Amino acid sequence: MTNPTPKPTVAAPAALATNVLLQPGRAALPAGQDSTVDVLLRLQAPARPADAAPVARQPEALALVIDKSGSMEGAPLQEAKRCARMVVERMHPGDSVAIVEFDDTVRRLWPATPRGDGAAQMAAIDAIECGGSTDLHAGWENGSQALADVAGQGLKRVILLSDGGANHGETDPTTIAAACARMAALGVSTSTYGLGEHFNEELMVQLARAGGGNSYYGDKAEDLMEPFERELDLLDHLCLRDLRLTVTAPDGVTVQMLNDLPATGAGWRLPDLAWSAEAWAVLRVTVPASAQRAPGERVPVLRVALSALDADGTPLALEKVGLALPVISPEAHAALPVDTLVHRRVSELAVAQELLRMREAARNDDWDTVDSLLGDAIRRFADNEWVQSVLESMKKLAAQREQRRLMKEASYSASSMNLRLSAHDEAVHFSMQEENLKVASYLRRKREQGKAQ
Repeated sequence: MTNPTPKPTVAAPAALATNVLLQPGRAALPAGQDSTVDVLLRLQAPARPADAAPVARQPEALALVIDKSGSMEGAPLQEAKRCARMVVERMHPGDSVAIVEFDDTVRRLWPATPRGDGAAQMAAIDAIECGGSTDLHAGWENGSQALADVAGQGLKRVILLSDGGANHGETDPTTIAAACARMAALGVSTSTYGLGEHFNEELMVQLARAGGGNSYYGDKAEDLMEPFERELDLLDHLCLRDLRLTVTAPDGVTVQMLNDLPATGAGWRLPDLAWSAEAWAVLRVTVPASAQRAPGERVPVLRVALSALDADGTPLALEKVGLALPVISPEAHAALPVDTLVHRRVSELAVAQELLRMREAARNDDWDTVDSLLGDAIRRFADNEWVQSVLESMKKLAAQREQRRLMKEASYSASSMNLRLSAHDEAVHFSMQEENLKVASYLRRKREQGKAQ
């Protein structure tokens, strides 16, 4: 792999002036008591400047890695090829695209070279036919290597599509995820697309999480197009990528990350950020009484620093922001309202944990536990319309004892609640119809992750 000379880190230019907010659940600390406060970090991207149109961006490089194993025969492979053709059509002539097919063997049908008119790449996609087993790791590895030596510092991403688990070659999920993380550190990220009931959702979500990309799935072949469009829309509007968050706190103060974000050496990696969108995370801060001051004084509780790459791969230092809270009497603290948005975000993260517990119970055919967890969650989170819609969909799958679908919906819904972008002014009211009309595809909250809406 060619290792380009690292660019020096610079301050974010005015066109990329992000807004960093630290929003506490309760805006004070109780005097003389140990206290825990949930703090919502909100990183808001500006609107796209007039001179930052997609045609002006640095060329991207994508590798389409397509499973052609025997289980893909018929509609699954045809839909996968249709999605791959759509990706090629949406790319710019100067973008590079590699085409890789795999079953128990791997073939690079087209190298990572500029797309041009796309005719040759389309022909390579059309020629893909079904084969044998699934050497998923070798297919992904071939695609990532195809991008490794592409010149430039623009976005490089493997798009991996499979309907099965890794059952040939390297099959250990931890090993494959570690390889994705290593390539992400070198600038090649990975997004995964699962299809149907039989792919390994735990593996596919883990690869995308480690690889700095996104994870999607389609319940049926016809459900695949929407997630591909969602990913391409995000790439067309990408503002910042490889977002890194570090947190410092005074002595005695502890900070816990509630989102299931990939850890970095010094903190966590946030999702890639689009223009006019918001990346967020919830930090649970515990402040001991010994760290407090007299009532009326303010106590520093944490400080955050953010860095990122812009669309051209230039390292940027974003804002450093701190939060200090006043100390008030315990009685006044108990009367403080909880911030509505912080409460909603904490609820989403709590539901994500419950969904993963449901998934594990369903894996063990413990449907009594699934039903109990669902009932408790529906009662606990009745004030969040989107969460309720997700839980109601899960309830239908549980009633029908659809083990595989429930496990996939639980896994992908939990991932969405942990990693999703939101609009700056996301509506409290959830309406799928309104969001389809008014919100960018990559900001929409879905009731069912595997279904086109």
